[in-house]
Amino acid sequence: MKKSKALDVGSWNLHQLARVLAKKSNGLKKVWPVVEEAYLLAGRLTSDKNKFGGMPLRCPKESLQVAIIAVTEMSLDISAAVAAILSPPFLSGLLAKKEVERCFGVKTAAILEELRSLKGCKIQGDTIRSYPTHPDRNAPHILAILLQICDVIRVKCSGITLEDTDWDRSLSGSQLLLDLKCFYIPLSHRMRLYDVQTKLADFWLKHSDTLSYYAITAKLGITKLQRQKRLDFLSEEIYAAMQGTAINFFIKKRVKSVYSIWHKIQKLRVGFEHIYDLSAVRIIITGMDGTTLEEEKIACWKVFSIISGLYNPMYHIMRDWISTPRESGYESLHLTLQTNQSERLEVQIRTERMDHIAEYGHAAHWKYKCNA
Repeated sequence: MKKSKALDVGSWNLHQLARVLAKKSNGLKKVWPVVEEAYLLAGRLTSDKNKFGGMPLRCPKESLQVAIIAVTEMSLDISAAVAAILSPPFLSGLLAKKEVERCFGVKTAAILEELRSLKGCKIQGDTIRSYPTHPDRNAPHILAILLQICDVIRVKCSGITLEDTDWDRSLSGSQLLLDLKCFYIPLSHRMRLYDVQTKLADFWLKHSDTLSYYAITAKLGITKLQRQKRLDFLSEEIYAAMQGTAINFFIKKRVKSVYSIWHKIQKLRVGFEHIYDLSAVRIIITGMDGTTLEEEKIACWKVFSIISGLYNPMYHIMRDWISTPRESGYESLHLTLQTNQSERLEVQIRTERMDHIAEYGHAAHWKYKCNA
C-alpha cells in the first residue's frame, strides 16, 4: 500500500489481512488457519455474550480493523494481529490465558495480558518520561500500547464521535484526550511512527478544539494529499539540483499537519498567515564521519548555496542554528523559500550527526512537545 493512499479499514476483510501477514512470515497456508480460527472464536464468544444481554462486546469486524491498522501502519506481526482480534472476549473474561497460549502461542497471550494490565491502570502526566528512548517494539507491553493506539486510529477512521465509541468504557472522552496528549502522541514520535503520530494529534485537536481544527482546515484550502503531491514535485526538483554535486545526502519531506500548524500558532502567538513551514524538506548530509564541526558547517552552507540558486530565499525568516545551536543542542539551518509556483517551502539542512541529536538527543522533538 502506498503511504499517500488513505487506509479504508472498513473495506478490508480477513483474507486481505492474511495476505499482508503472509508476506512477513511463512506464507498464506500457515497464516490463514491461525487468523481464521481467531476470528471465528472471537465471533462465537461475542455472539454468545451478546445473547445474554449486559454490556455488548465490540464486534469482531471492528477488532479486525484494529488488526489491519496494526499490520499495515505499524508492521506488527501475526501475534499482535491475533491479539487485536481476540482482545474483546479476553478482556471480558470469556477467554482464558491458557487457551490462548495453547491455540495461538505464548506471545499472543502475553500481549493480551499486558492489554488487561493497561486497562486497569491510569496514565499519569509524566508517564512518558519513564519509557526508554528506544522502546523495544517486540516487548509485549509496547505491543499492547501500540494496539491501543491502533484502536484510536480505528475510531478516527470511522468518523464516529468520542461519545459513541467503545474504545474503553472505563475512560471518559476527556481522559482519553489527555492520555493522547501526554502519552500516546509523544510515544509515537519517540518510536518514529510519524504517520501514526500525525493521525493521533489531529484526532486530539479535532475533539479538543473543534473550531480551530476546522478553521485551519478551511484556510489550507486543499487536502493533505494535494499538498503532498505538490511537495513531491518540489522534492524532485531539489534532488535533481543536488545530484550534480559531490555531496552525499538523502531527503526527508513532510507536509505540516493541522495539529502542528495549530501548535505553532499557539506557541508563537501569531496568525495562520505567519506560519511559513506548511511544507518542508529536510536535506541530511551523509558521509561526514570523522570530519570536524567546521567541515560539517561548510557542507551545510554549500547545500544552502545550491538551494538558494533554485528558489528565492526569504532571508528575514532564516534561522541559523548551526553557527549558534539552541540551548538544547539542536543544530540545523532553516530557510524559507519562495518557489516557482509562488508557494512557501521550508528547507532544513543538517548532517547525520545533527539529525541524530535532533531525533534522539537532548534536542529530540518529542521531549519539548510533551511539555507543550
